Amino acid sequence: MPKETGEYPHPDSCLVAPQAEPGRGSGRGRAALLEPAVLAAIAAEPAHGYDLRRAVEEMTQGLVVLDPGGTYRVLRQLEKDGFVESRWSDGEFGPQRRTYKMTKDGRELLASWRTDLDRRRHAFESVIEMIDRSLAPGESTTGLPVLSTKRRGTSNRS
Repeated sequence: MPKETGEYPHPDSCLVAPQAEPGRGSGRGRAALLEPAVLAAIAAEPAHGYDLRRAVEEMTQGLVVLDPGGTYRVLRQLEKDGFVESRWSDGEFGPQRRTYKMTKDGRELLASWRTDLDRRRHAFESVIEMIDRSLAPGESTTGLPVLSTKRRGTSNRS
């Protein structure tokens, strides 16, 4: 939002998780939800990679769907950075699996993501509100134009 002086915030300060490392929290689109969704799923309950994939997909209503390789790359990076830790556990019907759980640093990162996502939510709400106010008569409340029976290039003039 513009400051009263008419200046806008520096782009580097926009849509980036507070106290984030370069690149952390600055994803776009679905990728912007990946790390906080994985962290939120782990914070809710320590789990195996497959269960985390399913939890993220459900949490994001299918917007973020992780492939197995992508899931484990994210988990390995989070573990390398000290935000989660894992231990091997026996699987009920198969080989051992890693169980991932949140660390104290991971909870701090998740809290910063919470702040960042709240800022994004407010930004989205502002844009949606502006769109709603800007809809011209004859347009639906979904923002999609109502189809007109009048042909393009024709005039109402006699």
